[in-house]
Amino acid sequence: MITPNRAPKNYRLPPEKAERIRLSPPPVMTLMESAAFLTCSPRKLRELIALNKVRCTRIGPRIVIRREWLESFLGN
Repeated sequence: MITPNRAPKNYRLPPEKAERIRLSPPPVMTLMESAAFLTCSPRKLRELIALNKVRCTRIGPRIVIRREWLESFLGN
């Protein structure tokens, strides 16, 4: 049930922002930005993290991933 004061969560970035991240990725990305960079869903990225295929770190409750960790996962 959605309360009137809260909007539903978005599980993907807007297409314009996702394209910007793919073209010039920042050095450190959130889970959503990293999923956009890899062109996969955040759920799939969480699975890869759980399988220790993608390295990540936590800053408080947020998952952050460095660009070079994603590039090494891709084999670049």
